[in-house]
Amino acid sequence: MKPQLVYCLLSLMTTGVFGWQAVAQEEPKSDAAREAAEFLKAARANAALFRIQHAKTGEEFERVENPVLRYTEPVRGKGTQGTVWIWGRKGRPAAVLEMIRHVGQEDWFCFHATADEPIKLTAKTGQTWTPKSSDLKFRPLPDAPQPADSPVGRFLQMKTFARKFSSHEFWENARHEMRVLPAPLHRYEDRDKQLLDGAVFGIVLGTHPEATLFLEAVQPADEAKPIWQFAVGRSGAAEMVVLYDDKEVHHMPLIETFPPSTNSYWRMVLKVGERDDG
Repeated sequence: MKPQLVYCLLSLMTTGVFGWQAVAQEEPKSDAAREAAEFLKAARANAALFRIQHAKTGEEFERVENPVLRYTEPVRGKGTQGTVWIWGRKGRPAAVLEMIRHVGQEDWFCFHATADEPIKLTAKTGQTWTPKSSDLKFRPLPDAPQPADSPVGRFLQMKTFARKFSSHEFWENARHEMRVLPAPLHRYEDRDKQLLDGAVFGIVLGTHPEATLFLEAVQPADEAKPIWQFAVGRSGAAEMVVLYDDKEVHHMPLIETFPPSTNSYWRMVLKVGERDDG
């Protein structure tokens, strides 16, 4: 037998053996893993229900392909899972969606507008959302140093700033402590708008996002050097207080009634399976 043929046969036999071992050693997915995979598939299908455009020009904002955060929330009921999605790949996002599935029965969609321009959302299920303005009110970050020259340096600065923020909310006659997640959910820039660097951080109760923290390095027209600025967006209806270096810098009142579809914060609810892909 020719050496080349022997080598080929040995290669096939070896590949077959190791391939069989790989299949034999592969363990079936656990129930939790299957449930998580099914939830993510459903979340992707739900996110695809929505189209967000500039209200005046009709330009469409592209959704970031993957959720920027996935979480489970046993405190709010067994089986509660959630994802956070962002629209707008360049520059500051246009909108943020927190999608919550309650025990496999209802999907809650909590949107907040984050673009400077008015936007329009249309859903395949018939709903529309037309916020006239963002709920972000940017202010200079107190006593912040000048933004670093490099992306790595600015990233480290943002992580340091995030650690100085704290927050709590008032819900059902009780105070609940929240925290800022240490890693940003999303990072962006838009040099055309003098936005040198930016990031979105989650403000969470347990693992459940209640608000978003935006940190940005910008070059204002009336400033000789770039500065750091911040803003807070609402993802929940509770009264919330945000502090920086233990000083209150932002307060959001309680939302007692479901907000109208022209509000910068808006929610809609669908029964699981209540959607139309047509």
